[in-house]
Amino acid sequence: MKSLGNKFMHLTNYSVNKKNAEYQANADETACQGHKWALKALWNYLSQKGVNSDAIWEKIKDVVVKTIISSEPYVTSLLKMYVRRSYSCHELFGFDIMLDENLKPWVLEVNISPSLHSNSPLDISIKGQMIRDLLNLAGFVLPNTEDIISSSSSSSSSTTSLPSSPRDKSQMTPEHFTAQKMKKAYYLAQKTPDQEFYASVLDVLTPDDVRVLVEMEDEFSRRGQFERIFPSRIASRYLRFFDQPRYFNILTTQWEQKYHGNKLKGVDLLRSWCYKGFHTGAISDSAPVWSLPTSLLTVPKGDTALNAFFKSETSKLGKPVSSKDSEDTGKEPILSSQLLPVIKNSGQPSRLSASPTFQSTGDCLLAAVSP
Repeated sequence: MKSLGNKFMHLTNYSVNKKNAEYQANADETACQGHKWALKALWNYLSQKGVNSDAIWEKIKDVVVKTIISSEPYVTSLLKMYVRRSYSCHELFGFDIMLDENLKPWVLEVNISPSLHSNSPLDISIKGQMIRDLLNLAGFVLPNTEDIISSSSSSSSSTTSLPSSPRDKSQMTPEHFTAQKMKKAYYLAQKTPDQEFYASVLDVLTPDDVRVLVEMEDEFSRRGQFERIFPSRIASRYLRFFDQPRYFNILTTQWEQKYHGNKLKGVDLLRSWCYKGFHTGAISDSAPVWSLPTSLLTVPKGDTALNAFFKSETSKLGKPVSSKDSEDTGKEPILSSQLLPVIKNSGQPSRLSASPTFQSTGDCLLAAVSP
């Protein structure tokens, strides 16, 4: 109680403590000296003390993912209400993490606008690289000319007046468009899905699937020193924490689980579809159409609306896939071995890298951390 007035003791903010007469600066990001250390210096220090710093980092990533998921329904609602292009909307969160005496991480607070001031060599070294990677990671997309004209000529601010997204303008056949809707409804309708069921989401990919996966891989290739923590090969464990299931969360976590050990193989599968323009809705007669696997369909008997939806949509698609096809969840998506054309990023030509991350859709979540 005698020290309650000592703000330097009870306030952890650097902006407060740097004014302390006893504050010691640190200009070396590798050194464990002064009152401000780089994270890499902390990990080295703990390792020298016999502490498993990798285990602590995994726990920190776990609590970050869960924190972001807890706010996901609110953020998603606001995105749908106010954001015209979700792939041009990004946010940097600053997590204040405290380790207790057992080295368990606790979230103190999450800053929606973390300080980016760089008034020391240590700040410049760390924050400069982080800001560079952040802007590369965002990869802002310029809007279409017609969307700009449409937006400027509209006086209404309602969501119904917002221009449609590029995926809405794709020239898909009614058959593929219906199949796409049915696939999403099918994977969200299961009450008790298991891993085998989720894995089957990759058997036949739709144009929406390919586009989201390509965006994910393309962003991952621009990540710099960021580490993607959702989706990841272990991200399926977090699906149960969401307020409601998200189709693209299921798709991307399964993709990562299957191809995290062989990224090039997964990227090559996506290249083949992009070479044919499948992700833009350019559908050829030879392109596969997803259809209801009747041997796996388990729509609840009481869900009359969902049953009616499947019944009406199935009549538009023709016969479903065979029992053999629906049960073979280990087979590759139906893709060819063509290469995707060179993609130019930041003025430098480069091939689509073996890596995934942000989704340009409101149906999924991405979290990345800077170690």
